[in-house]
Amino acid sequence: MTQQTTCAVASSEKPAMAAPPSTINLSALHAIVHYLETHNWQEVEKRVHPRIQWNGQPQPATDFFALLSFPPNDPSRRHRQLDSSLLDISGDAVALRLIHCTNLDSSSDTVYEYAEIVFSWFTNGRLARWQSLCDEDAARALNTTAPRTPHHPDITSRPSPDTTLDLKHHYRAYIKSINDGTMERDFGRFCQPELDHNGRRLSIAEYIPLISDSQEAIRDLRFDIQELLVDDATQQIAARLEFTGTPVREWGGAKPNGKAVRFHEHVMYQLDGGKIGRVWSVIELDAYRSQLS
Repeated sequence: MTQQTTCAVASSEKPAMAAPPSTINLSALHAIVHYLETHNWQEVEKRVHPRIQWNGQPQPATDFFALLSFPPNDPSRRHRQLDSSLLDISGDAVALRLIHCTNLDSSSDTVYEYAEIVFSWFTNGRLARWQSLCDEDAARALNTTAPRTPHHPDITSRPSPDTTLDLKHHYRAYIKSINDGTMERDFGRFCQPELDHNGRRLSIAEYIPLISDSQEAIRDLRFDIQELLVDDATQQIAARLEFTGTPVREWGGAKPNGKAVRFHEHVMYQLDGGKIGRVWSVIELDAYRSQLS
């Protein structure tokens, strides 16, 4: 076992830092979000393909715009705030964490917030695919605040890139540890002694049960990586995970009915010193519950 672990660490090293990707698509996505906010179809149209894959469904860009833009004089004063973003090393994919803000009562200043994590892909400089998950439970709970990513104006306080670490290999090893049930043994290699999970400060011993509890509730639960984006410069990882298994006890607000389930999570990680220091997660709980209803 020791020899295998040593090999895994060695193979996660890469020989040299690749040339940084172009930030054109990152800037384009930031602009798209802005112009969706301001209901500016002409500017959005310049940056998206005429047909776009939206959450797995092909549709005209005009429908994409109608679904995601907020009309002028919207009484609920809905808007999005860009919380954090990640540019994949390919330069063709971007992950975003957005905070949705809504005012349901025009006579009140109370604003309700929830998070969304978006994966997007570009071809020939235009948006071709958009895959997102929203924190539906938080939206229904009418939370007045959603935790945000701390930003460091002083560049010296940001995590320094570990140019020797292959982030994709490192993350696949992290997921393998979950599937193999070796978190107690291995997570010290992947996680800081304390990390933030959706705004909560946790030790590794507190973080592991967030995962192991679902494994106990869902027999043969498997984590599969469907999409994996990594940003060497900012030491960030974003993944779309697919979960499969058969629930055997209540979890996620639903009781088992003997049927197998399939659902997803969007998750963004900030590494510090080659180890996970922050996790933002949105789980597709409504889809999970609907399969058990």
